Amino acid sequence: MRKTTILMMIAVTLGFSGCKSNSGDKAQLTANEWQLKEMTTTKGKTTLPQRVPTLMLTDTNTMYGFSGCNRFFGRYSTEGNTIKLEPGGSTMMACPDLQFESKYIQTLAAMTSYSIENKELKLTDKDRKQTLVFVPKTEEKVGVANDAHGCNGAAGYTWSEARKDCIRLFESGVRMNPVNDPQATLSTFIVFSTDSTLAEVFIPNMENNPLLNRRELPKGGYAWNVEDDDTYNVRQVNGQWIIEQRGETLYTETPESVINVVFQGGDGKTKMLYQVEVTFYPAEELAVVTLDDQTYELPQQRMASGYMYKNDQVSLMGKGKEAELTLPDGKVLKLHEKK
Repeated sequence: MRKTTILMMIAVTLGFSGCKSNSGDKAQLTANEWQLKEMTTTKGKTTLPQRVPTLMLTDTNTMYGFSGCNRFFGRYSTEGNTIKLEPGGSTMMACPDLQFESKYIQTLAAMTSYSIENKELKLTDKDRKQTLVFVPKTEEKVGVANDAHGCNGAAGYTWSEARKDCIRLFESGVRMNPVNDPQATLSTFIVFSTDSTLAEVFIPNMENNPLLNRRELPKGGYAWNVEDDDTYNVRQVNGQWIIEQRGETLYTETPESVINVVFQGGDGKTKMLYQVEVTFYPAEELAVVTLDDQTYELPQQRMASGYMYKNDQVSLMGKGKEAELTLPDGKVLKLHEKK
């Protein structure tokens, strides 16, 4: 069974030096989400995994990235030509690229200087034996485009007005859970524009995604909202993102957790009662369904209402405490959450 979250709490200090035109220029570091192009360790150049690692540094001192298998996140700070990166946590999926992932984090931690030339970000360690070269990230679209923006919903992509691009929310957004339903299987996401001046809120079953402007607070820091409007307000409290409305907190950034649910029901044709165990992994957009001695891993699909997890043979659809499970033989089970 997959694990969800592991705190990494690694403090990494990068000393930046390079050409005078960009030395200590935070704006150039935060202008792009960076995609790894080349990695050299003390053992030479390393073959990159199929899913290429990334690094994103925002101008609000938050940090996000993908390390080849898992997503990591945290905060960072700069002073002069130095920068301190503090990954606060990571998803923990089991992938073939875990060995590379460890090398990538270790190499990143060893970097001490940088330069940006010809749109490439180059990080080098103090002995100039290890390097990481990044280029601005371009989203790879999978399959046939499904909507007016060219986003393939079947592959998990949706249009972001803040990014002006097709994104996958679990890769690009900050996951939020409702305070009145911590066990919710559908999460809300905050997606920031590359320069962090805009925040877009993606709420399940809401047709339009609120787009909020960044405003400086009198006591320091920022909040994202719409002037003279009381719909939503995004800000950080004690290092944790929240979404509030009229002073009431609606959603909070919480550590990723596993949600276990037991359903019971039948096919409506026989008197047989089935018990179905489902483990939801919100961080991984995954549900693991166990029925008798069979286990099915189902990726999450975006729905206008309720939730859906499916693969080529099995699907799980639900809303509230009701669910419907379609099995490989075509049998459909009508389920109700067991108390």
